[in-house]
Amino acid sequence: MTPEPTIRINVDVTNPGQFFACCGLLELADRLWNGAEGWFDESLLHFCIATEDSTANAEGLLQALINCELRNTMEPDKLERYEFLKTLTTKERSKSQAEERKQYDKLWRELPLVLDAPFHLTMDWFLDNRAGGSRFKTWAGQQSVINIALDMKKPVDAGKYADVPSEDWLQHTCGESVDFNFDSDSSVQSSPLDAGFSLDPLKMSGATRPLMQLFAFIGLQRFRSLADTKNNAYTYSPWTIPALPPAAACMASSGSQVPGQQKLTFPLLYRTKYLKSFLPAQLNGE
Repeated sequence: MTPEPTIRINVDVTNPGQFFACCGLLELADRLWNGAEGWFDESLLHFCIATEDSTANAEGLLQALINCELRNTMEPDKLERYEFLKTLTTKERSKSQAEERKQYDKLWRELPLVLDAPFHLTMDWFLDNRAGGSRFKTWAGQQSVINIALDMKKPVDAGKYADVPSEDWLQHTCGESVDFNFDSDSSVQSSPLDAGFSLDPLKMSGATRPLMQLFAFIGLQRFRSLADTKNNAYTYSPWTIPALPPAAACMASSGSQVPGQQKLTFPLLYRTKYLKSFLPAQLNGE
């Protein structure tokens, strides 16, 4: 028997970013409420989460995310040193300090991220070459993963979702920051190559769906697609059976064959050698 949903959100499963955002939402719910099941309804138009925690609701999850610190894994002493080096002007820095600053800049850009209490989640999938998670590292080498993630969390912390029904979390657009390029709706509308330049180096930005982008980043820590890298094709499955995250991740990647379960495949748009975007998915066979 399918349980009564605690959270039910609208989703476009042909948008890979929205699919992985549902995965991230389930990950957070499971950690916050010590157990949560997620599934897509039969129409594939909604994603549902159920938990036995009687106090659970969408507003509580959003508030927990707002209250949670998002940081990288730089140790406090190194962070203190880095902050000091940033106070020095180019003329004030010695040659060794300039080299040290470069090393800290690299660490800041590339270190794993952490969502602290109550989620206690480390996110390092973008460094995981063995499992293939790094294929979805869509940002360029000089972009900072922690800065992008903090920019996605900033509108949430500022109350931009306070009046947004939870059903519309994945569709809501607010803020104008460089994002993770997970939203295939944005990818098909325009790209830096279309404009002839990249937004980030010019400190420009476009409208984004920050909560969707942040949820998708979180979801990619556990959830994977079935990769056919030779053909630039990545397949995922919206599962319709209520499941905890470990089982859901298996079904999502098509690792568990469920009769009647739909499969969708999407390509990556390579804007440059390193800068990538998700493109819309199609149902297999279309």
